[in-house]
Amino acid sequence: MKEVQGTQAMNREYLEGYVRKVARVADYEAFGASGCDLKKCEWWAVYIRQSLQQQSNNNRLPDYLLTCAKEARDLGVTVPLEYILYDTVTGEHLERPDMMRLRRLIAERRISGVIFPALDRLSREPLHQQIFELEATHYGIQVHYADVPSSNDPGSQFARTILAHAAKLVKLANRKNNRGGNIGRVLKGWVPAGKVPYGYKYRKEVDPASGRTIRAWWEVNDLDPTGNPIWESEAWVVVQIFNWIGVEGKSTYWVALELNKLGIKPKDSEVWSPAKISFIVKRHCYTGKHAYNTANYVPNPHRPMGDITGEIKRTLRRPKPQDEHVPFTVPALVPEWLWHKANDTMKERASAKTKTQGTIEALFRCRVFCPRCGRRMTIRRDGQYHKYPKLVYYICTSGSEPWNPNRCGSRYIPLQWLDDLGWNSIANLLRHPALVLAQQQQVSQQDVELERQLRLFEWQIREAERRIARIQQDWEGESNIYTAEEARARILEQRQRIERAKAEKAKLEALLKRLKEDTTDSERIRQTLEEIRDRNLNQATFEEKRRIVELLDIKVYPWEERYGAQLTCAIQLESLSHQSISIASPKL
Repeated sequence: MKEVQGTQAMNREYLEGYVRKVARVADYEAFGASGCDLKKCEWWAVYIRQSLQQQSNNNRLPDYLLTCAKEARDLGVTVPLEYILYDTVTGEHLERPDMMRLRRLIAERRISGVIFPALDRLSREPLHQQIFELEATHYGIQVHYADVPSSNDPGSQFARTILAHAAKLVKLANRKNNRGGNIGRVLKGWVPAGKVPYGYKYRKEVDPASGRTIRAWWEVNDLDPTGNPIWESEAWVVVQIFNWIGVEGKSTYWVALELNKLGIKPKDSEVWSPAKISFIVKRHCYTGKHAYNTANYVPNPHRPMGDITGEIKRTLRRPKPQDEHVPFTVPALVPEWLWHKANDTMKERASAKTKTQGTIEALFRCRVFCPRCGRRMTIRRDGQYHKYPKLVYYICTSGSEPWNPNRCGSRYIPLQWLDDLGWNSIANLLRHPALVLAQQQQVSQQDVELERQLRLFEWQIREAERRIARIQQDWEGESNIYTAEEARARILEQRQRIERAKAEKAKLEALLKRLKEDTTDSERIRQTLEEIRDRNLNQATFEEKRRIVELLDIKVYPWEERYGAQLTCAIQLESLSHQSISIASPKL
């Protein structure tokens, strides 16, 4: 079997090689078996997780696999090779590729059980661990841990919850220790460990006897013998970006295109974009002055949380107090005055663009979707030599990125054409407020039916509880109608019915709540329609139109044939078309 060397990423070939080796060591051929009929549901799965891709190169992965192989041997179960699942994603959430696949296998009852080498390989969040176990129990899938009790009795569940909280504390302690260790490195005159900015490379001196780091520093990437950046090296690119923007007054858009023409690639991506250029210009470390522990990223509270087991991305950068900053020095690439000049130039260009062009009045801003890729379409003015300064388009977000090799090929859609076409249809719709009343009546009928189904599930729950009490009474009584095993099986069957009824009841309650909210929205829409019923909608102001569009939750889906669009709203679905109008650009 080949060994993983250096920093080569773990792939399926290496993983299968490890599986074959641990199966021989454990003397259990049913671990990683090939040729299993996956249509059957008698197989077991194995799930292993490591937080980082680099960790797949150490000895923990074979150890995890060997532990799972021994557990499968003791349980006497077969684990197909296809059901050995492995992720290199953090344990803070369950939104991992193979974890989501495992949850689908459980929901579809395609496996009988799953083996974890350790509790923290499932998750380091107690809530997520409990949700996963609840799903497995609901679908009748057995969960087996190699290091903790796996039973579903209250004592075992409590023990696992405590250990999951301990794993979370370990995660927080590791994060705190990592930050404290980097602060200590800086105070000793070193640089913090981790990813270095573009244009630098990390260097360290190691004691050959003990293997301990003696010192660490950043070097410029790369310099010639005279101390100048080598042509097209990272350092050369950084210096050129500051000269282009700070001295020549070029835009970030122009710089990105120029670097892509030269064939120079940035780190961790294939092409340059204006956002990458702006990020480099704003970094103060290129002046030789840098600091550690200056900011952190937090979740955006204005975005919906979504699935509580999914990843909550930290997208907002929040600065830390000045007294928490730990400054250090690095080799300078640009002087202080050039850094300020380049940043001032970017700010001036942004403010000048806003002042001269102003905000574009778009009726369906953020409500138009690309007919090819389905992304939201953004708004652009004609920018090619300003030949058509009054020409404004809806354009796909990726289509407006010429530096993106995977951009969408969708063409421009004139803003005024689509806004007029959409508003005419909305105006025709608003002249019939009875449509909203009909929708309210339909929602009311749905409410009645849902409430009836809720009462039915509540009756099923009460009936099952009554039967459980009667079975227990018959078993404990002198009549001995049931044996212990029969009573246990009948009680388990009734409890499963209760769980199913409670789950369906929760779904109906959520649906009923949403319908009642829709009813409130419909009433608000109806009142608005009554206010504007007798008005000439064609004379409405732009703000009034925007308010109506938001109230009706309008979304526009242009046709790829480019002669019409489809409009959706809170009331109904309507198609728009205008055969005599072409939306092709006058430039094309």
